Amino acid sequence: MTKFAKSLICGALITLSVAACDPVKEERGYRMDPEQIAKVESGSTTKDEVLELMGSPSSISTFPETGEAWYYIGKKTEHYAFLEKDIKEQNVVVVHFNDEEVVKEIKTYNKDDAREIEVVERTTPTGGNELGFFEQIFGNFGRFNPAQ
Repeated sequence: MTKFAKSLICGALITLSVAACDPVKEERGYRMDPEQIAKVESGSTTKDEVLELMGSPSSISTFPETGEAWYYIGKKTEHYAFLEKDIKEQNVVVVHFNDEEVVKEIKTYNKDDAREIEVVERTTPTGGNELGFFEQIFGNFGRFNPAQ
């Protein structure tokens, strides 16, 4: 095989492998529809009407003493093979209700409003003892009573 043919085959293989690496795109959660959200009005739209217009929420607030809130969360991501997901678009619509189950206010958030949460790496100490490698493997030998 000539040097030209080898380099041509090598170039074709590189081109094919790069072209085959399309990102995996995912869309999860609520699909933001501005027309539907515009139909929800503060002070007049009821909880049942919100349910009919926007569907069931992704999440419901866990603090009812501050008033119930429904969260509609949607996210578009893409990633290559096993690499970390890159968030391309993220939308959150929060619908707050008053005590009469009427919309009090509507807030929308996007990717720019998100905040990174720092994870605490501490562990909770537990009682007991640490078992070594061989104690874990051979620890149960002789602990069982023979069948009578």
